[in-house]
Amino acid sequence: MPRKDTFVGRADELAVMGAELDRVRSGQPRVLWLSGPAGIGKTSLVRRLLGDRSDVCVLWGCGEESETGIPFGVLDQLVADVPDRLRGPLLGRGPTADADPLAVGAELLTVLGGLPDSGPVVIVVDDAQWVDDATARALVFVGRRLRRDQVLVVVAARDDTPPESAWWERGLTQDHLLHRVRLGGLAAEDIVELSGAVGGPALTPEAGRRLHDHTGGHPLHTTALLDELPAEALADTSRILPAPRSFAALVLVRVAKLSRAAQDMVVAAAVLGTRSALSDVVALARTPDPLTALDESVRAGLLDEVLTGTAHHVAFPHELVRAAVYADLPPARRHALHRAAAALLGGSAGMDHRVAAAIGPDPALAAELTALGRAEVRSRRWRQAADRFTAAADLSGDPEDRAARLVLAVGAMLAGGELARALRVEPDLRAGPATPGLGHALGQLEALTGRFDMARETLATALHTADGDPGGRAVATAHLALVSLIEGDAGPAAALTTQAMTPEPPPEVAALARFVQILGLAVQGRHGDADEELARRRAGADPAAAEEARALSGILALWADDAGRAAATLGSVGRDGAPPMSVQGRIMVLGHLGDAQYRLGDWDAAAANGALAVSLVRDAGVLLGAGVANALAAHVAAGRGAWDVAEERVATAAMAAELLPWWGARAHAATAQAVLAQARGDHAAMHDALQAYTDPAVHDPVDRIGVLPWRALRVEALLGLGRIDEADGALAELEERVAGRPPSWSAVEAARLRCEITELHAAPTVVRRAYERAMILAEDVPAELGRARLEIAFGRFLLAAGERRPAVDLLRTARARLDRLGARPFLDRCDELLKAAGLHPPTAGGALDLTPQELAVARLVAEGRTNQEAGAALFVTGRTVAFHLSNIYAKLGVSSRRELAAQLHRTGRSAGRS
Repeated sequence: MPRKDTFVGRADELAVMGAELDRVRSGQPRVLWLSGPAGIGKTSLVRRLLGDRSDVCVLWGCGEESETGIPFGVLDQLVADVPDRLRGPLLGRGPTADADPLAVGAELLTVLGGLPDSGPVVIVVDDAQWVDDATARALVFVGRRLRRDQVLVVVAARDDTPPESAWWERGLTQDHLLHRVRLGGLAAEDIVELSGAVGGPALTPEAGRRLHDHTGGHPLHTTALLDELPAEALADTSRILPAPRSFAALVLVRVAKLSRAAQDMVVAAAVLGTRSALSDVVALARTPDPLTALDESVRAGLLDEVLTGTAHHVAFPHELVRAAVYADLPPARRHALHRAAAALLGGSAGMDHRVAAAIGPDPALAAELTALGRAEVRSRRWRQAADRFTAAADLSGDPEDRAARLVLAVGAMLAGGELARALRVEPDLRAGPATPGLGHALGQLEALTGRFDMARETLATALHTADGDPGGRAVATAHLALVSLIEGDAGPAAALTTQAMTPEPPPEVAALARFVQILGLAVQGRHGDADEELARRRAGADPAAAEEARALSGILALWADDAGRAAATLGSVGRDGAPPMSVQGRIMVLGHLGDAQYRLGDWDAAAANGALAVSLVRDAGVLLGAGVANALAAHVAAGRGAWDVAEERVATAAMAAELLPWWGARAHAATAQAVLAQARGDHAAMHDALQAYTDPAVHDPVDRIGVLPWRALRVEALLGLGRIDEADGALAELEERVAGRPPSWSAVEAARLRCEITELHAAPTVVRRAYERAMILAEDVPAELGRARLEIAFGRFLLAAGERRPAVDLLRTARARLDRLGARPFLDRCDELLKAAGLHPPTAGGALDLTPQELAVARLVAEGRTNQEAGAALFVTGRTVAFHLSNIYAKLGVSSRRELAAQLHRTGRSAGRS
């Protein structure tokens, strides 16, 4: 399996370290202290940082445990490639063991000053926990005397550095020089990428998360398991993953050295879980002297004692330690211990142990699991329900019972957004006996993966055979409605949803039916009926329906070109104790919220919400939302000139439209392609992208919904191609549609384009009046990009007319807007006009220089949210928020949440501001 130069993830850490290197370029010496456990990837990260920076001079030295007693051993490595002419007497011949470290440090300072000044000097001390004392003292001398030097000292050390080796850390790491980065494990999505990079199996997002949780994201352990386990073992969530063989061997050697009592305690803890109550472990192990056994296990590094208030627990220091012990148990002893654990714990806590202890079919236990799964469904805990139903199916002795429980499992998986997991069950469903609900499950799978002809036939058949099953009829009807909507039959779709919601359908089916009904009404142009239905739901007693109605109201507002109302409504969804929304629903909310913020000019929030929507699409494996989420998330990336990101998202949207060729996916993909071409100034590509709208199957439903931005893009493309008459006609259609609406994004775009067409044939006084009317219109519209482009166009016209002062004022205003947005391609065009006016635009550097993830965290924390609350909003842990927050404080030079909020406000980057 190829391993060389494999590197994935670490985007945030690289951004932080790159920012430190940029500070060094400006004459600010820095010390970057990189810490983490052994094998976590510190060396690879530093090499990645420096690998493609040809202007950087690198001095690299590495500590070695067996050489810590060799004076200046690491320093000799640091200066090995320094030309002899730059070395002083001590460094020239190599410092002797009794050389004064301060004198050696002074010569090293001279070396640093004599190196070529074409770029920064980076001193890397790898495995610093083993650096020799003499080298450490020389480096401390150097570090204390760095002032305006372009020098970055990178120290990579293990977390468990002995105290006696850490003295020089305190000496070198002065607060004004220091930035600490603690390197943790790879993220789940990075593990998915890593598997592909090293030639491993293609992991689903779910399998990546599971492997991440098991290894803590440790690259070496993860790679070992990718090498050792087949793909089916990595995907099977019903089994405990083992530890890597090399790691397990080390653990088992330690276990073997324990007394029998301590071994029994460690084994009992492994059966109970990663963390358990000490009393339960003692009861299961039946150890006569538990404190002595616990003390021995803790001293061996196999267990940790955890005291929290009055609670007394034991835990494994790492999940892999538990996995190694558990996997080594003989089957008979493992089953016996699980039976004993089930009796000890009882209730739902003992259920998993009963399942683990079962051998062969157990109809009674399968029935209990099915009942528990149904209870989880009623509570909308879909993943837990799917796990219960799957376990029940495995324990079913009768093939029909097994098939029926697999159908229930698939329903729960789909309701929870686990499409990839459900698809793995599809072959078993098709191979098993016919059972009630089978057609509904297969029809859902076919509908959600673009097999529309098959889905229509399967669901229609299921509908006719579900007379005695109201829930089954609702499932089949709702998904038939979805297929009809996707295929463009909005009328039948809306009618079918009425049938699906009578009588009371399962909650996940009701949510789908409600969505299809509103979208079906909108596609028919029945906006009043849709608004009335949404108002009725918001006032109803069902909190889930009310929350969905609020979300759909926001989406409809965006389609009606009311970005302000859309952002306010969608931004409030999911707050204030609202019921949980499905993954698919959350994707739609985040994607459209990001698009509303893009139009308003809150591009930082738009980028964060768009990225989150895309990540949820990837995690859930849903195809239906993939095109929409990626297309909407591409707009900000294109506007900021992040070409790689924008191209990837546009390509994903286009691929989704091919795989699932419904009119909505095609429309969103076409618009995203046109927005990317617009940012590049490529009018031909804009026009080509928008050819999708010449198909009535796309054009008609989009027009009935009322979405307008594509029309402005089309006018701009035609105008840029010199097809003036066609542009004029297309603009007249757009103007007719915006005439009956409040001023909006599309109205500002139409006004600018009308001015540019007027310039081609009218007198200057007429053109000026047109621009002045457009400027008055734009004053009432929060559409920062549109307003900036209008100001640029007017400024260009005034420059050509010889009115330099008002032209420059307009261009400066436009530039300030674009700078806040980070709209680099449009900013460059504005700067060209300013240069033509004889001005030199200000250099960049007023932005906060935060990554999108950091900015999202900063804004949430500035709103007053705790780390846990911010993590919940961004679908990350509180620990991840804390990691970002420490980097934010270091970058901005603040030390409190209040200072952070104040700085965001001053720079116009706080929530709701552009």
